Amino acid sequence: MGLFFYAALSFSPEAARIVEAKGGIQAVSVQKVLSSEYVRKKNSAHYDVVAQASVPFDSGVMVEKVEFTSERQVERGDKIWALYAPSSVKLGVLVNSDRATLEEKTGGSIHWGIAIVVLFATVFCLLWGALFGGFSKASRGLRRPLRKGLCRSLPVTVKSVGVVMDSSTTSKGVTTTLPKPRVKLEGYDWEFLLDPAIDPPHLSREIKGIQGNFYWVKFAANRPGAKRVRAMLVLEGHRCLQGTLRVSGDTECPEGDPVPVAESLPEGDGLRAIRTYPAWDPKVHAEGLWWLVAGVAALSAVVFGVGSWGASVLCLAAFGCPFIARMMIKDRRTRYLKGFLPDPEPEISGSDPSR
Repeated sequence: MGLFFYAALSFSPEAARIVEAKGGIQAVSVQKVLSSEYVRKKNSAHYDVVAQASVPFDSGVMVEKVEFTSERQVERGDKIWALYAPSSVKLGVLVNSDRATLEEKTGGSIHWGIAIVVLFATVFCLLWGALFGGFSKASRGLRRPLRKGLCRSLPVTVKSVGVVMDSSTTSKGVTTTLPKPRVKLEGYDWEFLLDPAIDPPHLSREIKGIQGNFYWVKFAANRPGAKRVRAMLVLEGHRCLQGTLRVSGDTECPEGDPVPVAESLPEGDGLRAIRTYPAWDPKVHAEGLWWLVAGVAALSAVVFGVGSWGASVLCLAAFGCPFIARMMIKDRRTRYLKGFLPDPEPEISGSDPSR
């Protein structure tokens, strides 16, 4: 998005008209420096120059007043780069001390500094995805505890799949409460909380009554209040679910069997996450999809030549649309999950509790 935004602003309609008139970039001489102001910023410095340059048109050499920036002080007789059409004086002249800047205005290659930034961002995102995303092993959440021998396990049977409200507090003391899918296990009062993107009815049809192995990180000794640790449920067919094991303060902490120290779970690294991607649901995703389409439409409108201000507005709108789409989908998913919460018990009125 940033590269598209940069390309839209660097392109110049004036430069395009000069190129259409068979113009090109040539070196011209500075005849007189009218003004040169040194501008120093936090991380850079340059000169804002106003000068007169001699430009050789087909009709003769003409002296043009030009404005440009330069990294060094410009003097009479110095060479600068000019984009002009020799046969069309009326189209004017575009000048700069850097040839690459003029080439960008005509739709040429980007500056080498921008290319390095884009390459760095691409490599960074790939590494980030490989370390924390879908490229790593299925047991990535338990890898460090496995190496330290802090994992426990038990054979379990899935009792039911539902939804429960989950409260969490950030490091800044902000508490949020959101509905999350919950897996109940036969014979235990623990709650295995899953990612909100997982659809409870579909998951229930797939795993209810199925046996498997449940893995979690050992609880800290004498830890007060509710307890939450990373956990994974491994089912038949090398399928797995990642989530959080939540145990309330008055519930006995699970002990389980120690898992031998290893680099991965006993089932290996060929585990497949159940419903990693949520199934399409118009009630949840339709409005977010329309916002994404609006972002694509905004980008498409830029190519019709809407000017610098228009391109800026459209690119900013396209940049914001994915965030709005994410907010809308998150809000619809929250409402969808709340629909699976049990109804509150009605209060009994008109009776005397003492009788």
